[in-house]
Amino acid sequence: TMKKRLLAMCLTLSLLVASLAGCGGGGDSSTSSGGTSSAAGDSSVSNGSAAEVDETQYPGLTDQEKEAVSLGLINLDGTMPIIPDPDAFEEKYGKISMFVHYTGSRTRGVTELEMVKQWEELTGVRFEWQDVPYDGVAEKINLTLSAGGDQLPDCFWNFVDGQSSNFVTQYADQGVFLPTEDIIDNYMPEYKALLESKPEYRKIATAPDGHIYGFPYIEEMTGMVLTPGPFEINTDWLEQVGLDMPTTVDEWVEVLKAFRDAGDLNGNGVEDEYPLAVQFGAHDTFGSNDLFYRFTACFGQADSYCGGNNYADHLYIDENGKVAFSATDEAFRKTAEFFNMLWNEGLIWNGSFEADTSLSFENSLLKQDVATVGTFSTWGGRASINNIDVRNQYEALPRLEGESGSTGFRLNYSELQDTSNTAITTNCEFPHVIGLMLEAINRDPKLAITSNWGSVGSVFVEEEDGFLLKPTDENGNTLPQGEFADGQNSARENTTPCRGSFIIKDSYYDMCTFDAPIIINGQITNGKEEIMEEYADSVMPKVMLSVEESSRISQIQPTISDIVDRYVVDWVLNGVTDESWESYQSELEGAGLADLLSVWQSAVDRYNAE
Repeated sequence: TMKKRLLAMCLTLSLLVASLAGCGGGGDSSTSSGGTSSAAGDSSVSNGSAAEVDETQYPGLTDQEKEAVSLGLINLDGTMPIIPDPDAFEEKYGKISMFVHYTGSRTRGVTELEMVKQWEELTGVRFEWQDVPYDGVAEKINLTLSAGGDQLPDCFWNFVDGQSSNFVTQYADQGVFLPTEDIIDNYMPEYKALLESKPEYRKIATAPDGHIYGFPYIEEMTGMVLTPGPFEINTDWLEQVGLDMPTTVDEWVEVLKAFRDAGDLNGNGVEDEYPLAVQFGAHDTFGSNDLFYRFTACFGQADSYCGGNNYADHLYIDENGKVAFSATDEAFRKTAEFFNMLWNEGLIWNGSFEADTSLSFENSLLKQDVATVGTFSTWGGRASINNIDVRNQYEALPRLEGESGSTGFRLNYSELQDTSNTAITTNCEFPHVIGLMLEAINRDPKLAITSNWGSVGSVFVEEEDGFLLKPTDENGNTLPQGEFADGQNSARENTTPCRGSFIIKDSYYDMCTFDAPIIINGQITNGKEEIMEEYADSVMPKVMLSVEESSRISQIQPTISDIVDRYVVDWVLNGVTDESWESYQSELEGAGLADLLSVWQSAVDRYNAE
């Protein structure tokens, strides 16, 4: 380290002499927004002439990067570490600042996370992390982006899940974010290969202005994120009422009625059993908690809603290739009538209309130490139940056959879940360092796996042949390891920041256990493979909107979604009349439904033309 620092000082002095001789001036050194230089005035950059590097080998560098390459303070040829001497780099340039958010499941600081420590050891890159709680993070991000200037970090590690494209396109025309397609194409072969591996990937990641902003986050998990989470049933209760696993909608209703009439199924002496719990109007990331939409296909037209692509609720591509609105189809009315029948029969938990997620069945009924729900759906399925003994009472339902189709729908989503999850701002003086750091993580499949899902020793056990095993008990429940073995704190979120711009490929499952076996196995039982094939041609593509399109959609879509949610609740409670159905459609038209479809059609046409 001492030799490197002496070398850096000698090179700096040589450049200073040459700079003064050639330009005859001085000034303050440009600094990264993460810190300040202690050597202000000794940089050739500050004197208006960047250090010379071979542009054919290192195209597109900033002046600061050129200088740092000349001084030996960064390696941009793909060798590790990227920053050989972090102390010397930070003494001259400060740290690169990085915004990151965390959920309540993380109980330690980001620099204490095991995977962050591994990244620093491998790459020499030590960020000045701006660690922000998830609650209110969208507002915090917007305030930061609107303020601009010195308020901007050098980079955002993540945004709201699935919605990074909304942020980057909204602020792209304000010069906030740096286009990254040249960094990817010239310095990041793993990312470049990813974007070329499937025709839709580069199209999804490219904004309407032709640029890519930030770097994509992708989890190819054999389609796990393309259908909702498991639809579960309590098989202990099923055995008690003497019925078989239902295979049709009518059989399922008979099971619900049997649960209603059976009395004290959980044996606690309290009348606290509910045949069915849902959360009406819930727009969770993968469209799981509101079972209403699981049934619309049974009556002839599948609907779709998805919080990760929330501006594409109730949209699909019809047989003519046009964007259509599924929530005005007659099947939607029949589904409302069906759920009104369930309500009138006393089969739905009355808390299912609560908008406050903290009071939803997932955060109340499923947290109890006895089973209180006969059937439900969440993204985690039975893994959402805290008590292991209660969890083990549930199994996934098969796909239920209805009068005009079967349960389930395909999400308007993509395995390229975020187009721009780690996005560099124009304040950043070392964008190629960030790109190469991500490339280093993702060119090592095992490092990408543990960076995304959690470390060896806490989440995974590495076997002798190098296979990363995620241990489970006989019921498929994941068993945390090491210091997290008691299950009190999240092993994943306390070992990695998660959801950065990682690449997880289907081929990786030859070297690791699937991340969420309860989810994927439940989905398969629910009919995931058949659903994906059945709706392959009708799903909305994940398209990036222009600023104008996004602005118009943001004015219309929330109102339309609210109208749908409001009428669904009214219909479940009070039934559907011809008058209310006509009033519903009139309100949708008055809110701009035709305009909504027109804007989305333009975006889809542009996507298809690329």
